[in-house]
Amino acid sequence: MYNDHHAGVKRGNPKKQFGQRIKDLRAERGLNQEELAEKVGVFRTYMSRIETGAANPTLTMIYALADALGVSVIELFAS
Repeated sequence: MYNDHHAGVKRGNPKKQFGQRIKDLRAERGLNQEELAEKVGVFRTYMSRIETGAANPTLTMIYALADALGVSVIELFAS
């Protein structure tokens, strides 16, 4: 079971945090959701769900997102 507390440090929702990071990186690159979705090979509605934290992308999708955004997978999880 996922626990929001680790070593006494409260964390937010990881899916929402990841989604916000994707949104920020996308915006920095001047892409809209449709353009990023096309680069990754998904529907825009799924990209929206990722960015809002409603979707839980697979590891394969995380790698595709990193590639499409021109960053390493580790950079997708940077604060």
